[in-house]
Amino acid sequence: MDDTGGDQLYRIHESASAGRSVELRYTPTAADMAEGLRARGRSKAGRRQRLPFFLIGLVGPGYAAVLVSQGGGSAGSAAALTVVGLSGWAFALFGHRFMARSTRGLLAAAGECRAVVDGEGITVDCAQGSTHLRWSALSGYVETPATFMVFSGDKKMLSGALLPKRGLADPADQDVLRALLDGKLERI
Repeated sequence: MDDTGGDQLYRIHESASAGRSVELRYTPTAADMAEGLRARGRSKAGRRQRLPFFLIGLVGPGYAAVLVSQGGGSAGSAAALTVVGLSGWAFALFGHRFMARSTRGLLAAAGECRAVVDGEGITVDCAQGSTHLRWSALSGYVETPATFMVFSGDKKMLSGALLPKRGLADPADQDVLRALLDGKLERI
């Protein structure tokens, strides 16, 4: 007897937990990485990591203004503090773009990737090698319009897996992938 009332979402979650796997084939781009990192930056952990840069952005120019108003220090030190403060603001606001750009060479060297998400975890094969991430090593994921970005549980280091939706063979696999991730990880 079917007690789900034909609910499609229930059937998707049921098939995901029954050992279903999803395969993605894609070439990673810096734009994918920037989108995933931007979404993570809006999470609680991402805001906590950006807080020091906001503080530098406030304290640097503020202290420079105090130096200039009291006539202490040289104009060079006030200018340096202002530049440091503006750099803090730039990284707090655009850090995801800087970090994504810094991975451009690594992503280009990866070439085409094949990722398999199943009950055991996420396995990514590319030209540089193979990586298997068990669910126990991962803490959460972020879904954006174009990607699923999966993050490790290590709060001091940013690692995980980038899963662009364009890599799915069938658009309906998005629901299965989402169900797999929801069953194993916290949505950030």
